[in-house]
Amino acid sequence: MTYLHILTYASVAVFVVAIVVRAVRLATTPVHLRWELYPVAHEKDRVRYGGSYFEELDWWTKKREKSMLGELKVMIPEILLQKGLWENNRSMWLWSLLMHNGLYLVIGFAGLAIIGALAGTATEFGSLIKQVAYIVGLIGYIIGVIGTAGLFVLRIGSYRLRSFSPPVAYFNLLFLLALFATGTYLFAVGNEPVDAIAGFAHELITFSPNAVPAGIGGLHLTIAMLFVLYLPFTHMTHFFTKYFTYHAVRWNDEPNLPGSKLEKAIQRQLGYPVSWAAPHLKADGKKNWADIALDTGEDK
Repeated sequence: MTYLHILTYASVAVFVVAIVVRAVRLATTPVHLRWELYPVAHEKDRVRYGGSYFEELDWWTKKREKSMLGELKVMIPEILLQKGLWENNRSMWLWSLLMHNGLYLVIGFAGLAIIGALAGTATEFGSLIKQVAYIVGLIGYIIGVIGTAGLFVLRIGSYRLRSFSPPVAYFNLLFLLALFATGTYLFAVGNEPVDAIAGFAHELITFSPNAVPAGIGGLHLTIAMLFVLYLPFTHMTHFFTKYFTYHAVRWNDEPNLPGSKLEKAIQRQLGYPVSWAAPHLKADGKKNWADIALDTGEDK
């Protein structure tokens, strides 16, 4: 077994475990301070004018209706079109759009290569998958290079961005640029890049490792697997943590009803001890939030 096969197995294992651990930690965090801003995307009919179920008479006695379609109408443009950047920071929009969609296409290329490896490129279906994978991969790598390079230059050239960009932000962009650039070069000079990736994927799936792909193919796969290993420990995990920030903070309008799960969670949190240094809280590490909330200040 070569170093690249070991690295791939280890990277995928660490990635899966780290993502699951982070997801569980986020899902079990204390109740967040909610935005309470409308419209909320899952309101079925009132979202167009910013209304909510609180408009209903005796709303607490009625079954709430939520719209998954309403949430998708917000999430899909944000994921695929970077709608937030278009509205709030248009100078970054094009480069970010190219980088993100380049990454989506490269992931799609890897998935298609795996499917092709399972189907066998000699079959009619496998041959079709190979052709689609080639187009998807080539476009993905090229626009990824353009978008990542554009963001890197923009961060260096803009004082506003440079003033709050930590070194790791530049490192992440260079890491992605290396991934996209070696992939682009693989397509430019490589002999059947889809076959090379599919063959490597087949070796991994069947646990029959052979030699490391030669030259640029081996370098590209090494960078790709190191990126997979690195990703779960960076802010780039927003690809899934955004789910929690949207659903637990931005769109959470669950009512605090007697006997509800939310009421029990809040009661539990009121029992947490407070050690904040702010003098107006008079926190000593022993008082809990309930003690502080009920303090009338009469002992002053």
